[in-house]
Amino acid sequence: MKGKTAMATHPEFRDLLAPHLASLFRSAYRLTGNRADAEDVVQEVCVRAYTHLATLRTLDQPKSWLLKIAYRVFVDAARRRVRSPVRATAEDFDATRADEGPGPDDHVEAELAARRVLAAFAKLDREQRALLALHVEGYTLAELTVMTELSTDVLKARLYRARVRLGKLLAADAKTPTLALVK
Repeated sequence: MKGKTAMATHPEFRDLLAPHLASLFRSAYRLTGNRADAEDVVQEVCVRAYTHLATLRTLDQPKSWLLKIAYRVFVDAARRRVRSPVRATAEDFDATRADEGPGPDDHVEAELAARRVLAAFAKLDREQRALLALHVEGYTLAELTVMTELSTDVLKARLYRARVRLGKLLAADAKTPTLALVK
């Protein structure tokens, strides 16, 4: 009988989770910096959510709860891992690039700018990357407070420091001499 009960919950679980998967993946991708790790985070969130299906059923805002789990999974994994720089692949850059561009020069400039931003973003510490990525993704301070269990004032201060550090990294990168493209 237990098997039948578990099987009956699969469609319900899918229905509860499906509306949030795209947002969950985007947030995980922004946190981790690459597709494979983002998929691992989302998979772990799904496993944890399934084991707490009764809780998931009762939530008015399951998205915030799922994102809180994703944030914790990311932080736990980062603590276990030896600190290493974010490795971006060509596929990752394709995911951030616009589909249309006025011309090839604009396309190259946009890609170089994206690489500079990603490189600077990778130099932030993991908490700054996580908070900034979630905030840029559009989560409100209230949602971030629930996810991170930080007070609003602490959250504002940490987001401010992350933005300032990112700005300084980008400014320092702009001062680095680069080869000019010949037209």
